[in-house]
Amino acid sequence: MRIRSLRWAVVLSLSLACGGTGSDGKGPNAPVLNTLTDAVAAPASAATPGGLSFGAPDEYGMDARPLIRLAERVRDTRPPVFSFLISRNGVVVYELYTSRLTREDAHYLMSVTKTFTSALMGAAMDRHLVGPPETSVADALPASVFASEADRARFRSVTLKDVLAMSALDAQVPPHRTLPEDWRRQREFLASPNRTKFALAQPLLPEPGVSYQYTDVTPLLATGILSYAVHSTALEFAEKTLFLPMDFRNYEWMHEDPSGIDNGAYGLRLRPVDMQKFGVLFLHHGAWEGRQLLSQAWVDRSFSPWIKSSPRLADPNYGWYWWTSSFAPHWLAHAAHGWKGQRIAVIPEKDMVVTMTGVIEGEDVETFFVRIMRDYVIPSVDGTADEPSRPDPALRPELAEVLEQVRQVTVRTEASLEPRMVPSVERKERHHSFVPR
Repeated sequence: MRIRSLRWAVVLSLSLACGGTGSDGKGPNAPVLNTLTDAVAAPASAATPGGLSFGAPDEYGMDARPLIRLAERVRDTRPPVFSFLISRNGVVVYELYTSRLTREDAHYLMSVTKTFTSALMGAAMDRHLVGPPETSVADALPASVFASEADRARFRSVTLKDVLAMSALDAQVPPHRTLPEDWRRQREFLASPNRTKFALAQPLLPEPGVSYQYTDVTPLLATGILSYAVHSTALEFAEKTLFLPMDFRNYEWMHEDPSGIDNGAYGLRLRPVDMQKFGVLFLHHGAWEGRQLLSQAWVDRSFSPWIKSSPRLADPNYGWYWWTSSFAPHWLAHAAHGWKGQRIAVIPEKDMVVTMTGVIEGEDVETFFVRIMRDYVIPSVDGTADEPSRPDPALRPELAEVLEQVRQVTVRTEASLEPRMVPSVERKERHHSFVPR
């Protein structure tokens, strides 16, 4: 069956002046807004992405009843969710889309991009293109990138491990903090012709490797180190090492700087099925269809939490751009978090990957995601005291019907929905080559 691409209506261009530049903020290129209405698309089931298998929940020990209730909730209350996918044993068993979206539409991942940046650093280290995690930032970049030798000396105490754990720069930007100096730093960051050089000019945390600050500036050290090492953009390296071997399609990395350094903090647009593939790659310790795309050592180490995102925590909860949390006993997850509801959760003990995209505003995103997991996903596997899990193939037609009903529902979103957040097949920005400046 031939797939008809979505033809979104172009309604306006967005400038930096009207769009804001918060976390996961826009780059200097003004993208085009595509509406969520008047879409004409093929059904979600029309395309079969390479490398993924599809099955029914009951085939993998899951009860479809809670998953039907989840779809009914989305259908009837229209929360601002674009997609929600579940795989088990590497097989997609639940695929929910709203707003007439299909498998072919790429979604804006916000800070889930950071986790892909970490994976690319792992791919470069596996290939000995970048030094090991203990390598200092001073040794990982050419001397010419630093403003002075004294500036380079500051970074001899900062390792790649520190960069990937948000334990390097004291360089906060909105919305994580909104002091006047943070807004100024954000403007200068976005306007910089080489954002890695900008990051290298920022102050360091009091104790790199111990202190923690979640900021969108630190990941530019990672993509800068990567680009200078492989002599290409992070996106081009991702294509060679992950995206093409895993048959990713319709991907895009927005907000690169004029030097061609991709924004390691945000900007990736991917299809939810490709988000699933990425989660399955990590679930399977870096292996994909018999090929070891990432070393198991890298996957295990990047998953391992070793730093606390808050001093109030009893245990570390942050690895290398991966969060660790527990939804319930035996439901420990390694998760990629993105602002406004982007998620990839890898749950090894249950052999599951759960992904979500959306534009959740007005409530805590993590609370929203955890509620879905506890109310619907976990009961589909473990059951509840009142309703034991009961896999039943007779429920397949009902599940398929309600998922198609959901796909026809346009979710509630803010009228000022940013162009980057609108899923689409078409690209939103032009991507350039890496030319150091």
